[in-house]
Amino acid sequence: MENPSIHHDLGRHDAQIEQLKEDMQAVKADVHDIKLMLSEARGGWKTLMLVGGIAASVGAVVAKAATWIGWVPK
Repeated sequence: MENPSIHHDLGRHDAQIEQLKEDMQAVKADVHDIKLMLSEARGGWKTLMLVGGIAASVGAVVAKAATWIGWVPK
């Protein structure tokens, strides 16, 4: 003779386990989205630094050329 309470508890535990599995899938998806967003932001910062470095280099060359040519007093 089986105890119906055991079957009830097992059914409840099975439902809770399934819910935990669904929650873990949602967490994995969120973590993936966060990693993707951080990766994109990291690429944006690299591009911004590259553009800033190029602009600074061009500005330095123009300033140096201006002093050689005489546009700007020494």
